[in-house]
Amino acid sequence: MIRLRIACLTLAGCLSVALNALPPEQPATPAASRAHYQRAQDALAGKRYPEAAREFRELLRLNPNSAEAHANLGTVYYAQGKYPEATASFEKALKIRPGLKGADALLGMSLARAGRIEQAMPLLEKGFRSPLSDEWKLEAGLLLGDAAQRANDFGRLQQVIAELERLYPTNTEVLYLSYRMHATLGARAVAGLVKSAPDSARLHQLAGEFLEGEADFATAITQYRKALEIEPGLPGGHRALGVALMNHSTDEATRREAEDHFRKELSINPNDAATEYQLGEMFWLRNQAKDALSHFTRALQLQPSFPDALIAAGKAQIALGQPAQAIALLEKAAALDPANDVARYRLAQAYQGSGNRQAADREFAEFRRLRTSLESLRTLYRQIQETRITAQRVD
Repeated sequence: MIRLRIACLTLAGCLSVALNALPPEQPATPAASRAHYQRAQDALAGKRYPEAAREFRELLRLNPNSAEAHANLGTVYYAQGKYPEATASFEKALKIRPGLKGADALLGMSLARAGRIEQAMPLLEKGFRSPLSDEWKLEAGLLLGDAAQRANDFGRLQQVIAELERLYPTNTEVLYLSYRMHATLGARAVAGLVKSAPDSARLHQLAGEFLEGEADFATAITQYRKALEIEPGLPGGHRALGVALMNHSTDEATRREAEDHFRKELSINPNDAATEYQLGEMFWLRNQAKDALSHFTRALQLQPSFPDALIAAGKAQIALGQPAQAIALLEKAAALDPANDVARYRLAQAYQGSGNRQAADREFAEFRRLRTSLESLRTLYRQIQETRITAQRVD
């Protein structure tokens, strides 16, 4: 089950959209109704929620059939985290006036937070697809995703997350929900693989990937070798073994073995950009910048938006005394991956080599900022990254 820290809608936003109309006046109590309503609004403005709730309850004592007052009270309860009470208030509001704008969406959110998932989902779906505001769409979407996860409705969950990521690509709760979904789906797939094919090449390959994430390269190599014994033509298998070998040892014999596996991978899949990139890294380690550049360039022909290959090609251009050509590559890498500190470092070198000292200083400063902020996250990132390649680093 996902535990999201979903930000509750601001009370002012909720009320200003649909629910702040004065309740219908009755001849006997119009002044009293107005007074309670005004005091409730003043309390809301000051975030004095218990006082606001008390005034709305008094207003309902005078006008028990005011759908708006029930909905307003429900909104106050929602902001206080009193979700069963909020649910009851929205249900009363909709019973009195079924078409009350916004109340059904807030009812769905309250039901979801109260744990009544099956009842909440159709209302959340409606609130997500036809929201009254952007804020409501985000809240409804996060709750809908959480509800779909709890209901094991992964088809709906994937659709919701795709829409949320498109609309809110930097929202922390959206990104966390996305991570949890993919982690859950990954765990389910692994469990299925263990059950259906316990000694398959793919399961050994997957075990190797997990071990690499823990930096246990020696055991990872063993798992990759087992995978290739079972299926010599396993797509990605020779590249994975080559990368593990490169990470495990820097001696030339190991590097030659890694290179042999990279070439075997290309014989299976001649259009594998990641393997061309790895071969480029092999030549770079041998101080053969020109040969390295040819492989990096080939990788980019196969996959133009490949940040590590762009950075690698840029560093090779710098080494060959061609900083102007490197700048275009490294600017593209930085645009594709703005948080990549190595891209910034190499770009600073390229600017420096071309004589643009001001731009170089700017990029060096950005490199230092990113390096400081990312240092503590490097181990985690290495464990969850999807592409099993040798990442670029500052030499």
